[in-house]
Amino acid sequence: KQLPPPESNISECSDVSDGYEEDVPVPTSPETGLDAVNGVQPELQRTEQESELECMRLANEYFGSDRILDSDLLNQLLGPIPNNAKTLFRNKHFLLSCTVPSKGTAASAKVFANTPFVKQHIRLQIEAGGGKVYHFFEDVPKNKYKQCKLIAPRPSTTAMYVQCLASDIVAVSHEWIIQCCQVLMLVDHKPYVLPAGWSFLENRFIDWSCGRAKDKRPSATPFVSVCINVASLCKDFNDFWSRVCKLAGGTVRLIKTESDITENLTGYLLTDQEFPEEIKIKAARNGLLVVSTVWVVQCLIMGRVCHPSCNEKLTQIYQEDDY
Repeated sequence: KQLPPPESNISECSDVSDGYEEDVPVPTSPETGLDAVNGVQPELQRTEQESELECMRLANEYFGSDRILDSDLLNQLLGPIPNNAKTLFRNKHFLLSCTVPSKGTAASAKVFANTPFVKQHIRLQIEAGGGKVYHFFEDVPKNKYKQCKLIAPRPSTTAMYVQCLASDIVAVSHEWIIQCCQVLMLVDHKPYVLPAGWSFLENRFIDWSCGRAKDKRPSATPFVSVCINVASLCKDFNDFWSRVCKLAGGTVRLIKTESDITENLTGYLLTDQEFPEEIKIKAARNGLLVVSTVWVVQCLIMGRVCHPSCNEKLTQIYQEDDY
């Protein structure tokens, strides 16, 4: 049996994050992240047990119900866990996200990866390579955003994907992790970068990268100089969507009662279905543009502020087939 090369021989692409990394206090991990808030796709494989169930399902699908999915078969299907490779993902930070793609939509037809996505296996691959995997977006220190990557099987609108889009933490296919583990070197991640998401306004996937080209987003922070008034009776809704809008450069104010709607307010009213209708009506009369979470996500994907009148979905509550 051929042994893997010693750790000192593992080659890596040069990266500014490969240097000495100072100890920075890590934020206190919340008991639960804001990953089940209204307006996002559900996060799957949230626990190790759920990943194990996915492995059992894959074993039945690929090898038949009579086969036990041992480590050799698992590595064959999902890619190897590297040995003696503690510098492979050194000083690299990661988040993981997956969901079920919406069925019957143009967005769901495109295939982004041929290898199944199992969070726990990917976590083991990254950690065996010396990388750091965070369970919640809230865990990632802000000064690590540039060294962090979101690993996912395809673009989505999970809470994790939306927050990474707002903070420009690039989303990369898990097949990049697999390729790195197979060759025991940090290959260029750019060919594996996932789109920002599906724009139903243009009926296409929008590239993650920003630039002046037609197929690129104009900006990663589309809400700069934009006032967004967040209005919901749900604390998680207010907390999550306020964070997203701020990460994307917006100025955020919370609207709790009708008295908060004043004549000097400008911008947009981001709200949900449960918020009192009379307050929405007053806001609209005062010149605020009433929008839904779908508007926020589309603006992030497009990299620009979309006028809510250009599509009725931008003012309606999120539906599963929106993406």
